[in-house]
Amino acid sequence: MKKGLFLLFAAGLVAGLAIWGFVEGREEVAAEAEVEGAIPMRSRVLVQVDGIAVELDEEARKRAGIRVASVRLAHRSGEVEALATVLSPQELIDLRKAGAAARAEVERARAAARASRREYERMKALHGDDFNVSTKALDAAQAQWQADEAAAQGAVVAQDAVTLGARQRWGAALAAAVADDAARFRRLADGREVLLRVAVPAGAALSVPPATVGVVAGDGQLRDAVLISPAPQADPRIQGPTFFYAAAAGGLLPGTTLPARLLVGAERSGGIVPADAVVWWQGKAWYYVQGDADRFVRRELVDAQPVAEGWFVAALEAVQVAVGGAQMLLSEELRSQIQVGEEGT
Repeated sequence: MKKGLFLLFAAGLVAGLAIWGFVEGREEVAAEAEVEGAIPMRSRVLVQVDGIAVELDEEARKRAGIRVASVRLAHRSGEVEALATVLSPQELIDLRKAGAAARAEVERARAAARASRREYERMKALHGDDFNVSTKALDAAQAQWQADEAAAQGAVVAQDAVTLGARQRWGAALAAAVADDAARFRRLADGREVLLRVAVPAGAALSVPPATVGVVAGDGQLRDAVLISPAPQADPRIQGPTFFYAAAAGGLLPGTTLPARLLVGAERSGGIVPADAVVWWQGKAWYYVQGDADRFVRRELVDAQPVAEGWFVAALEAVQVAVGGAQMLLSEELRSQIQVGEEGT
């Protein structure tokens, strides 16, 4: 009887241990999965007067690969947003051919007129020397000379029409570069540079076009373009003045329209936020400023001008911003918000 009770007790004990082990094992697995799914850092998200802050200790920052960099102070003029259209060089190449053909026709016609004039003068001399040539032959020579002179004058008029048309379409500076086969035209014709027509909105305060403009290429990079001359025609889309600029051809395809930024007005003081510091969320750009050693405050990137190194922000002081791990900070902030929401349900 006692032996049967002992066996029953032993069996119950083994079953209880098995159940306890199973439950503990599941809890441990769940805990490990939670740790693996979370960002490996300890943090607190704080709501401050100056914005949302993520607090991380030094160890957590190292694990997340967060580095800081100083905002570089700079001075930059105000901006006017414009549209830059990348033009095909074919029209300029065709204009070069038309101009060369017109000049050749002028030279041919003038040469013919000189030859017929010499012939007329020879015939006139012979006619006066005891009528060695007939009056009819002299009259024919004179008629030929006059016809060739008229043809030469017509060729000059045609050449002038090509020149005037080129100036009306492209402006004096660009038309002259094409006519003279200048280095500027050669770079455009062989594809080393592209020609941009930059259109400024009507009413923009732009008395003198800037020597350079920034064009945002298709890859998002800012490219510098150099002023050639004002364009003689307004842009029909925005009814504003236009200007011709030249830029290196890389990444700028003819036929595309790209945003452009013209620096105008008085210079403003500010700082340049590095490109690596900017993260995007809800359709807006943000960056994290390091407050004290362990806190990073999220700020919206507003009224910023794109520059080669990143973004120029007026009135921005020489603060430290998070680079290299800015996206990790945003992820940690959003994860903490989700956890708070789950605890409140």
